[in-house]
Amino acid sequence: MREYRFKRGFKPTPERLEEMLRKHFGGFEADGEFYIVRDFGAIKELRLKLENKRLYAESKTRLTDDDTAMKTLKTYNKFLEEFTGYTAKERQKLMKKEAEKG
Repeated sequence: MREYRFKRGFKPTPERLEEMLRKHFGGFEADGEFYIVRDFGAIKELRLKLENKRLYAESKTRLTDDDTAMKTLKTYNKFLEEFTGYTAKERQKLMKKEAEKG
């Protein structure tokens, strides 16, 4: 499961998460503490949860054509950037720092 931090000023609230999921993926299902996106492009299932001011994400993907894969990745990155405040490059740097620490 991947862990994402939030930039200062970006609130990790269930309301914001629900709004972003509707905006970027067209909808979601709620299952306990998880928010689930199913059958979106190359995503078979995307499970998200908010905990300790962090976003946790786990995805299952399917093989598709390159165009669908690229569109899916772009949508996912836009969602994460708008929700967490970090760009893909910034998230990569944060993950490298975390890996070096741990």
